[in-house]
Amino acid sequence: MVDTTRRWHLARRPTGSPVPTDFTLREVSLPSCSLGQVELELHWLSVDPYMRTRMQPEGYGYLAKWQPGAPLSAWGLGRIIRSRGRWRESDWVVGHLPVADRTILTIPEPADLLPFCLPACTPAPERWLHERGMTGFTAWLGMRHYGRPRPGETVLVSAATGAVGSLAVQLAQRAGARVIAGAGSATKRAWLREALGVSATLDDRDAEGFAAQLAKAAPEGLDLDFENLGGAIFAAAIDCLRPGGRVMLCGMISQYNDSDPRRAPPNLLRLQRLGAKLMPFVVPGHEAEHWARFQAEMAEFEGLAPLDVIDGLAAWPRALCGLFTGKGIGKRVVRLR
Repeated sequence: MVDTTRRWHLARRPTGSPVPTDFTLREVSLPSCSLGQVELELHWLSVDPYMRTRMQPEGYGYLAKWQPGAPLSAWGLGRIIRSRGRWRESDWVVGHLPVADRTILTIPEPADLLPFCLPACTPAPERWLHERGMTGFTAWLGMRHYGRPRPGETVLVSAATGAVGSLAVQLAQRAGARVIAGAGSATKRAWLREALGVSATLDDRDAEGFAAQLAKAAPEGLDLDFENLGGAIFAAAIDCLRPGGRVMLCGMISQYNDSDPRRAPPNLLRLQRLGAKLMPFVVPGHEAEHWARFQAEMAEFEGLAPLDVIDGLAAWPRALCGLFTGKGIGKRVVRLR
């Protein structure tokens, strides 16, 4: 009898916003576990906006594209149910894993950072899905390593209730900065004020009125823009930036569903006139130098890092598509077990 697992694949390239029928769930054979490998039972899988860029025909070339028919992968957390190597059964594995029930994984060389193994007794291993995982690393790189807000500075974080944005807000606050946070609903803005205590909240779905909101909230200008949205929000932030200010370009989520998702704002050259710094960054390539320091700092992180949980492997496409409707707060994950 052939052992099988269920795994999600890209059925076709989405046109505009993705819909669940752009993906297909297939039953595929699972090879036997060979020497130096483990069999994993997936417990948690992440859904993140960057996944949409992997479905574009071009651009965002730092990650391999998903062609129609390709199997999908995600940052995830799995438990070892069989081991034929140095990793032990019942321990956790964290890293980029198939969007599937189970998988066979070759244990990496000891010097490799990812994927990595956590002891079975690790408390709250779900933390490695978010604040100690790739979303946490993204927020840490942009805010702590590159942005480096200082006490008294004014910082704008757009999409501030998302996985990266919510952590970026808290890292800026820990540095003593005044944080202005954008979010697209009254419920989200109330959470930012009440749970995180931000200085001011703005409606970043109000593209036409955002510049006026920002000017009122930051009459002396911005020192740092942690940019997640792009489009009119990015342009407004550039217009509000002070001389010598900084832009940490983390993402342009508002454009990911467009045919040209990398479109720059029309006032980009204002940064040159201001002597401002623009720092686009992505996580891949930073792990070897910075992962250990990130883990050490985030081990002491006591901020609020909510998980937006959706249950069941079958719900994975719905969870991903829902990212672009802006309803959740925190890090969206799919719980398989």
